[in-house]
Amino acid sequence: MSRNNTLQKTFVALLAGLILGLGPAQSVKAQFFGISLDTAIGYSAAKKGVIGGSVGITHPIPLVPNLGVSSLKFAEDSDYQSTDKSKQINLNTANSITTINIFYNVPFPVVSMAIGLGYGNFLSQTTMTYADSDDSTKNFVDEITEQKLPVTEGFIHVGLPFWNIIEFHIGYHLFSVATINLEKGKIYNYEGEGYNISKGVYTGGMSTIGIQLAF
Repeated sequence: MSRNNTLQKTFVALLAGLILGLGPAQSVKAQFFGISLDTAIGYSAAKKGVIGGSVGITHPIPLVPNLGVSSLKFAEDSDYQSTDKSKQINLNTANSITTINIFYNVPFPVVSMAIGLGYGNFLSQTTMTYADSDDSTKNFVDEITEQKLPVTEGFIHVGLPFWNIIEFHIGYHLFSVATINLEKGKIYNYEGEGYNISKGVYTGGMSTIGIQLAF
């Protein structure tokens, strides 16, 4: 099991425990305008580190949703070898997710809770490098292929407020995106050389930690 997957499972367990392990108390209610700033600490579909997070603007107007944005960037680097062992393909992929979301603050004992939905774009840019150890003249870098797909988002934030003006919280954002073909648009035709290039599966969960300030 990878370190990133272990971190994700630990984080989800902590989030569930915080929600289910609450005792009776008065519900927390939003009273001010505020800004929420969250940073990503992991993404279940990323093999390496991630950069990103979310920003939200809250208000006390009943029934009117709050607005926010989420963003995430991560990269992966994969090598594939042909059946004759002399030829190799490297795929370097840079991925980014950007969404606009709406969310509501839900009254809950002890803690504050926000639940939201979002929609945006998933952008994947892949560069293929082809290498042939038996013929150096066949070594080259293919052009960058860019693919853009829609992405949907669902998230939950759970926080502990202090003095009605500051809140520390954790969150979990689930991004759903279609599986993509990383070979799409490549110029070089390497069919029949025995490569087994996997699809790009990037649906996953982003764990965040953050703070909210009220004004």
